[in-house]
Amino acid sequence: MKFPKKVLYAILPLTECNSANKYVKNQQKDTWNKIQQRETVPDIQKFANIEEDDAKYLISGIRSNIDSLQDKAKVTAVAVTLAFSMVGGISGYLLNLKEKLYANGLLTGALIFFVIASCFYLITSGYFSLITLNSRPKYDFSPDEFAYLSQLQSEDKKKEEKLSMIGQQYKMTTYQNTILNNYVDCSNNNLRNALITLGIFFSLICISFVLAENIQEDKQSKAEVKQMQVLEGVQTEIQTFKQELDGIKNSNNTEYKELSSSLKELNLKLEKILKEDIDQKKPKQ
Repeated sequence: MKFPKKVLYAILPLTECNSANKYVKNQQKDTWNKIQQRETVPDIQKFANIEEDDAKYLISGIRSNIDSLQDKAKVTAVAVTLAFSMVGGISGYLLNLKEKLYANGLLTGALIFFVIASCFYLITSGYFSLITLNSRPKYDFSPDEFAYLSQLQSEDKKKEEKLSMIGQQYKMTTYQNTILNNYVDCSNNNLRNALITLGIFFSLICISFVLAENIQEDKQSKAEVKQMQVLEGVQTEIQTFKQELDGIKNSNNTEYKELSSSLKELNLKLEKILKEDIDQKKPKQ
């Protein structure tokens, strides 16, 4: 198998399943036409040379495979249901935290893509699980066949025809089991891809949280720096204004004294604010 086809089958297990089952169904159709036309089918002819009990053992084993495949499909169906519940619960939780996520076109697009891909894989997995669960044996004996056997006079001929019927059922049920097995494999592979895409989705969410937190910290740091610059600028203007007042001071001017006192108090408050802000930013021991 060529590498591009392997990649395609890994990404879209549905294509591999359809391709394999198309071939099996063609073989199944050809074999059934040969049976209807009484043509010789080597695998069916082999049953003419074995004991009846052995033939019944073989047909019992091949029919029990359907039950085994359906049990596997049940497990996959339960896993799909749990995965859908998890996706729904986490999506609702994230909607309440959307303001805490990093908003970016590329990252948002990736999140949407992977959650849609995950839902697609889960739906496909569940679909093939349901097909397997709803399957029934298609090539069972009919009343007409038993009536035909009862009309045969020779015991040898009756045994030969009965073994031929068992061989036909065995061969056709083998085709059916192969198709169902491909469905189960496709369902499991889609579930695998769904879990992978969900893992990528959750990883991107974590990255989004980290980026949002870092950006918030950067904004807060820039705001604090700007605030410090504003306070320092005000303090500088107060000192300049104070120096200008000192140049025209008049000891007998009551208004001047009150204004000077107010400027000193304002300057002391600004110095106190700056000192507290610096102390808060110092690393704690």
